[in-house]
Amino acid sequence: MKSFIITNVLFGIGFFSYIYIAAHWTVQFQSEELRIFFNRIALVLILLPLFIFSFVSKSPFITYWKKPQWNERIYFPFIWSGFHGTSVKFFLFIAIAVNIVSFSPFVMQNDWYFVKEIWLFTIIFSITNAVLEEVVWRGTLLSRFSAQLGEKWAVVITSLGFGLQHYSLGIPWLICIAFSIGGLFYGGITIRSRSIIPSIIWHIALNILMVLSGLILN
Repeated sequence: MKSFIITNVLFGIGFFSYIYIAAHWTVQFQSEELRIFFNRIALVLILLPLFIFSFVSKSPFITYWKKPQWNERIYFPFIWSGFHGTSVKFFLFIAIAVNIVSFSPFVMQNDWYFVKEIWLFTIIFSITNAVLEEVVWRGTLLSRFSAQLGEKWAVVITSLGFGLQHYSLGIPWLICIAFSIGGLFYGGITIRSRSIIPSIIWHIALNILMVLSGLILN
């Protein structure tokens, strides 16, 4: 419990530092692309207190930064159990395919000129946002909460936090709830593969689709 409290206090310090910078500094950029990009870069502030504590206490910062175990089983709908189980690699393939099909109607509404205008932003934003958010939620916090509370509770708590963090960006509640549900499977695929690499790949793909559909830049 002591470790759990320390983790939450350090996360709170980093998160409020991030909120302050996002509210007072990044809004000064005239370009919407720059505002969004530097808002995402500011996520590093969430990690700093946790990284410093890990360095001082000589404890692991992330335990899931390993080569993925692609053939491990993951189940739908409860990750550890369900009516259908498959390998992590096939689950990831199906998840990305479902995302592509879901976003395709929105992506096709935008013309080729829109894509040419934002292709560089799409790549930079998608990689930056996915890596930093996954390192925060499925890397650092999931690692700590798994050791402190067990893997199942760790997945639930980080998924709820993942959805709430997007509410701080002004995203409506219903979409935040959808992000929390998605976070359950991001956490699940991390736990089952013992690596955050599959969730980073999935997150990058989803971010690309979101940008190209006009949901990020509008």
